[in-house]
Amino acid sequence: MLGVAPDRLELDYGWIQPGPALTGLPGGPVQTVRSFLEKPDAAQADAGLRAGALWNTLVFAANVDLLWTLGWQCLPDMMPLFERLSQAIGGPEEGRALEAIYRDMPAKNFSSDLLQRVPEKLAVVELTGVLWSDWGKPERIAETLRRIDRRPAFPLTCLDRPFVPFPVTAAKGVLPMSV
Repeated sequence: MLGVAPDRLELDYGWIQPGPALTGLPGGPVQTVRSFLEKPDAAQADAGLRAGALWNTLVFAANVDLLWTLGWQCLPDMMPLFERLSQAIGGPEEGRALEAIYRDMPAKNFSSDLLQRVPEKLAVVELTGVLWSDWGKPERIAETLRRIDRRPAFPLTCLDRPFVPFPVTAAKGVLPMSV
């Protein structure tokens, strides 16, 4: 998984508490995951922030067989639906099978219903030197644009608070982190 150091308390993100570094892996520091918490409350997020937790970017690489096994372990009510879909892919009934599966599929969250339950199966690499945000809300897009001194192309009336751009600190190549 790719994680990024938080710059504020954020309750809508997943938080990854890195563990010890894995040894013998090429390409940089890969750490085990002590814990994973999706959408913590304020006290949990504050504790994570103080303990060096990372935000979950939900960018990851995984072995398909491992994901399938973890699916059966953590989401056993969904996996027969995926089995049914895998048998229909490429066939004439694929579209109908997919529609039926979506009708029957229970609502689950990949992060809280799977990742959070198997931190021992996860590893994390911390991204550095990047500005990252989950753009799930217009406010986050506007905030990112504000940080790079750009105006949104969408109407600002859709935001809860006014848009106020501020300059980028170019000398160090670092974006300001205060809001």
